[in-house]
Amino acid sequence: MFSDHLVLAGGGHTHALVLLRWAMNPKLKPAGMITLVNKSSSTIYSGMFPGVVAGKYKIDEILIDLRNLASKAGVSFVMAEIEGIDTKKKKLLLAGRPEIEYSLLSLNVGTKTNLNSKSLIRGDKDLAVPIKPFLESYKFIVGQDIHEDNPSAKPFLIIGGGFAGIEIAFSLRKRWPKRSIIIRVKSQRKLSKNLLEKLSDLKIEITEKYPSILCPKLICTGNKSFEWIKDSGFLLDENGRILTKKTLQVHNYPELFAVGDCGVIKDHPRPSSGVWAVRSAKPLAKNLERINKGLKLKEWKPQRKAIQLLDINYVNKKSKAFISWSQLMIGPFDFLSRLKESIDKKFVSKFNLIQDIDKEMLAEKEMIKCRGCAAKLAYAPLNTALKKLDLIESSIDDSINIGILNSSKTLIQSVDGFPSLISDPWLNGRLLALHSCSDIWACGGSVISAQSVVNLPSLPNDLQQELLFQVLKGINSALTIQGAKLIGGHTLESRNMSEDPFSLGIESSLTVNGIIDHNHNFWSKGGMKKGDQILISRSLGTGIIFSAFMNGQVKPYILDSVLKEMNKSQHETVNYINQLTNLYPSSKIINACTDITGFGLLGHLSEMLESTNSDQLKMNLDPLKIVLELDNIPVYNGVKELVEKGFESTFAPSNETFLKNIEGDKNLRFELIYNDFPSNLSFYNTMLKILVDPQTCGPLVVSCPSIYSEKLIQQGPWIKIGFIS
Repeated sequence: MFSDHLVLAGGGHTHALVLLRWAMNPKLKPAGMITLVNKSSSTIYSGMFPGVVAGKYKIDEILIDLRNLASKAGVSFVMAEIEGIDTKKKKLLLAGRPEIEYSLLSLNVGTKTNLNSKSLIRGDKDLAVPIKPFLESYKFIVGQDIHEDNPSAKPFLIIGGGFAGIEIAFSLRKRWPKRSIIIRVKSQRKLSKNLLEKLSDLKIEITEKYPSILCPKLICTGNKSFEWIKDSGFLLDENGRILTKKTLQVHNYPELFAVGDCGVIKDHPRPSSGVWAVRSAKPLAKNLERINKGLKLKEWKPQRKAIQLLDINYVNKKSKAFISWSQLMIGPFDFLSRLKESIDKKFVSKFNLIQDIDKEMLAEKEMIKCRGCAAKLAYAPLNTALKKLDLIESSIDDSINIGILNSSKTLIQSVDGFPSLISDPWLNGRLLALHSCSDIWACGGSVISAQSVVNLPSLPNDLQQELLFQVLKGINSALTIQGAKLIGGHTLESRNMSEDPFSLGIESSLTVNGIIDHNHNFWSKGGMKKGDQILISRSLGTGIIFSAFMNGQVKPYILDSVLKEMNKSQHETVNYINQLTNLYPSSKIINACTDITGFGLLGHLSEMLESTNSDQLKMNLDPLKIVLELDNIPVYNGVKELVEKGFESTFAPSNETFLKNIEGDKNLRFELIYNDFPSNLSFYNTMLKILVDPQTCGPLVVSCPSIYSEKLIQQGPWIKIGFIS
């Protein structure tokens, strides 16, 4: 039997509350490995979404940060779309990446909007958006704000007369006081008299027909299950929800649980509602804890009906709300709106308990040590040790030329590695490979093969097998897109205590082999020429971002955007330069190149300048200087704000040794220029922190003649950040 690996599929309200329970009470958490899988790194508290549409709340206020919540609970987080379940092999199938093997699986994947052909008129699909996922529908609504003060604009149509559609209509009226809003319902007779009166008072039209003109539509036609649930062989109710026992176990599958909108207890029918999702969290958590210990599971009997509050956010009045119990609806009253607001804020505030209440910086001794490339040895001890050791082939470049092949191609090799940056072993393996390959790219080479060394935590064999499988699959995914292969490696078992989650206990390194074509030059760190322009291929700030993440202080969407960029291979960028070389064989397009990793932009540029000026002095030429244009240096969103709050990588202070090169010795000198010099000292000091920030999967930086820099900038993704004088 596969060892204990509990997989929580979906980040709905139930699983979020289960994770909160384990974060607040770690002793309750089941033993073994636990992984949360969700399509996005955050989930929206649905009860407050209409309030966001009305402008009552900001979208950030209703986000539950699943990645951070999982981290606090000691649970691995995997951001991936679920495609299905192989119940025989006990595997969760994911889109675009390998499956995850489980011993226990809990489903809390929610539902999707019930779209049908009647909801979408041919030729109008671009103007019809489902209410779920909420972030997408919110973007759609924001995009319609351009018509908010235009009563003659096309009407905004809401399809569906249920609670969701009506509450969104009330919220849109607050957002757009003048725009025509229409709700299309099947039958007006199902709506209460006082609700119809309030809709009429707010000039929200109710119709049982579709408008004769094409207009933007928000589809709120109820929920339906995902297709993969229907294909999984489970017993389903008429709405496609998985039927479970009172223990929340799926019928005929004792190792599976289903909760929230995707599951319903047999013989206890109920509508889809967050009320039951919230109330099922404690019974689910207790049964997951009990089954892990081999104890008898407890039965849960949910209530058949639930009270619902429907909020109305007025333009210039106090908010009011209706209260509904089955077919009975009362209101609207302002005290009910205050009650709903209190309930909603209390729910969301639960997840703030795992944050620092005042969000102040932790004391330096309490800061969590940074991972990724920020875990490397500092420049000073590394440089001193290498100078004392004469057994290693000396090279200022991170890749070394190890000989000419029979094909006249140059073989180059490099090695890199770090402790797990994130708790997703597949993505971490992929990022490791992309980071390691950048040393080959920085020499103008193409990656052909790699060998890995993976140090795994001490765990049962099958859990080690699962972690190793995910890591190697991730590494290989980054190699195959370059036409390269993973040709072998070595594994180790750690003798240290296993971390929680276990996936953070993985430490990996990669030896990467590459080739340079016989008609292409080896790009070295030295060789910059006066008049060269300095170009950078992507933004800076990963060390600062991950420092804030490790301490629970970064917004999920900010980290998502950074990971998305880090996840891109830069080999095509190098290939394009080599294609230019083929077009201009007599010219040297790249005079010098490096990749920005642990020593930060300033540190690695210092290596380039030191190597260049060493050659300049040998030829009795004047030393060169690097001029950096601070305003042009690209920085990831959110980084400057985090710097102002005091966040930096734990490796950054050791990189501050390179700051002495600013207006420093003539043989190693930088000049920094920016628009508001010298008045904007705050910007200057922030940029100094960014210049020494260690990067994982960082950018390439090239020094090249201006005639070619223009071509590279036009092609992208290059940005000019300075020049050589």
